Amino acid sequence: MTPSVYPAVKACLVLPGSAFLWMVLGLGFTIFFYTLYRRYLLISCGKPDPRLSSIRKRLFGLILYGILQKRQPRYFWAGVLHITIFWGFVVLGLHSVDLVIQGLSPGLGLPFMQGGFGSFYNSLKDLFELLVLIACILAILTRAIAKPERYEGSHRFEAYFILLLISFLIITDMFFEGSCLLLDHSPEAWLPAAQLVIPILARSDPIFLESINLLSYWLHILALFFFLNFLPLSKHFHILTALPNLFFRRLSKGSIKPARWGVEELEELDTLGIERFEDFTWKHILDFCTCTECGRCSDNCPANEIGRPLSPKMMTIKLRDYGYHKVPVFKWKKEEPGERDAPSIIGELITHDEVWSCTTCGACEEECPVFIEYIDKIIDMRRHLIETSQNPRTFNQILINFEKTGNPFGKPATKRADWVEGLDDISVNILKEGDDVDVLYFVDSYASYDPRVQAIASSIVRGLHLAGIDFGILGPLEMDSGHQVRRIGEEGLFQFLMEENLDTFKNVKFSRIITTDPHAFNTLKNEYPIPVQVAHYSLFFLRLIESGRLKPSNSLNSNDVYTYHDPCYLGRHNDIYDEPRKILHSLPGINLVEMKRSRDRSFCCGGGDIALWYEIEQEEMRMAEKRVQMAREAGANIIVTACPFCLIHFEDAIKTGELETEMKVIDLMELLVSTL
Repeated sequence: MTPSVYPAVKACLVLPGSAFLWMVLGLGFTIFFYTLYRRYLLISCGKPDPRLSSIRKRLFGLILYGILQKRQPRYFWAGVLHITIFWGFVVLGLHSVDLVIQGLSPGLGLPFMQGGFGSFYNSLKDLFELLVLIACILAILTRAIAKPERYEGSHRFEAYFILLLISFLIITDMFFEGSCLLLDHSPEAWLPAAQLVIPILARSDPIFLESINLLSYWLHILALFFFLNFLPLSKHFHILTALPNLFFRRLSKGSIKPARWGVEELEELDTLGIERFEDFTWKHILDFCTCTECGRCSDNCPANEIGRPLSPKMMTIKLRDYGYHKVPVFKWKKEEPGERDAPSIIGELITHDEVWSCTTCGACEEECPVFIEYIDKIIDMRRHLIETSQNPRTFNQILINFEKTGNPFGKPATKRADWVEGLDDISVNILKEGDDVDVLYFVDSYASYDPRVQAIASSIVRGLHLAGIDFGILGPLEMDSGHQVRRIGEEGLFQFLMEENLDTFKNVKFSRIITTDPHAFNTLKNEYPIPVQVAHYSLFFLRLIESGRLKPSNSLNSNDVYTYHDPCYLGRHNDIYDEPRKILHSLPGINLVEMKRSRDRSFCCGGGDIALWYEIEQEEMRMAEKRVQMAREAGANIIVTACPFCLIHFEDAIKTGELETEMKVIDLMELLVSTL
């Protein structure tokens, strides 16, 4: 164990060592807590955001993702280095606290650091010092030599500086402990890190050793308090905010935050969305402060990968720097009357194309190790653009169609069920008020009006018929689910569509709902206040196969190689990965391979939400084209998906890429029905 360090700090300059240490302690903590107070003012300027539900679940997630760092190994070696440094901080921090306390007065110190535990801890601490020092060196070399693209735009100087500062803290402690060993202060301790410096100091006389002992102690303490005060001023503020951000993380997926928490009627709001920095919620401002600049979000963002002007990381950095400028820790000059404080958030700081480039696929949120939320921020920015008529002009007619006819095509509701006429051998129950069925099949707009998606709806109906399910569709009574409308940012129109559908649901009786596509499934399940179970057709039909009500028997062509594409709103937003694959594995003769990016790392097709009606011109290639390439690289010639929008975009990418003779795409339901 290390004895009291008080004799080693008996003097510093003209003051007793303990007096100087008290001054360092007082000044250090004064500046630190003042800085935290200024950061608190920044975070608290945001709008309300309730984050105290399900405390037990939050604590469990805090342990799993914060303490155990579950998401870090998704980038394996970077994750291992980060976990090593994190746990090194936990272990080494206790030692630094003990050094400070021991230096304040004779006899002080952490009582449990004496005896057997103290010896064990000091040996463990030294072992971690070596591990952390190696991790810091490897992290520096990775940034300097390998230069991963995901670090582009990050504050590189700060990253190097912090890594060097951590290394400096370790080296000063190694020299302090090593000199202690040579001065016979703790000869019985096994201190592997300290023993590395003994050959350097072995031939030194006692006076020099005492000088090294004193100097290394003070350098360690001063570096420690400098480090503490530098954290809130740098990107490494996340060392302090990561755990709170994880605790207050969003517990549910799929839904979009309301226009304003605590406000039920949109008419009560003066403005919608994000116009000023204060329009973000306090949790979203905490997100800005917590960004680690690791770049995992942008590295997995499909919009960023194909060259669109969107980088989730850079968006967060720009907004964080904006906030730091708005509520600075130290304000060096008095603001002149009329002086412009900062650029406007939307249009200058964050461009319109950045806002509209996002597909809301959720890849960024799935990858972030500290659970930063991006989609709600993007949608709130879109709400502002919609309200102020700054949206792309192509949206105007689409939104008018939704308002007048309840669908984006502008077609009359009376034609919503015309597609069933093609099912000559099957009678489809088109529900009227007061009707009662077991299953309500919510068709939604594209399956009602788009010829290609109608074929998927027909396959679903055939499957229901073969299984003997009592089902019905709403036909003219149905309106669009509003999924895309809400993600465009038209909150009022979404509320209108939802209320119309909810009124219709009240007038017919059913025990459960199935949907054609993941988007309607997501919205009905996560955003509609309905008491019945909502299932995407893949979930429903898997149960029918497992119960024996449907038995695939027709064998598929053995020459075909299939791969399954995980739709974003079925996978990442609702954690449905295994069920579609189980259906595929139940099909006779199927040869199934996985693409490199699958499940929660699936690559968005670009077909959801606003991409249906607006294309960003600045892109190197379309997302669907890149995904088709991934399927070819996996050795597949048929892509299976469970989302009609994915299917439409893949078919178009295959056609424009002149790959019709090599590649094909089919919906999961169409493939299943072909084997029945």
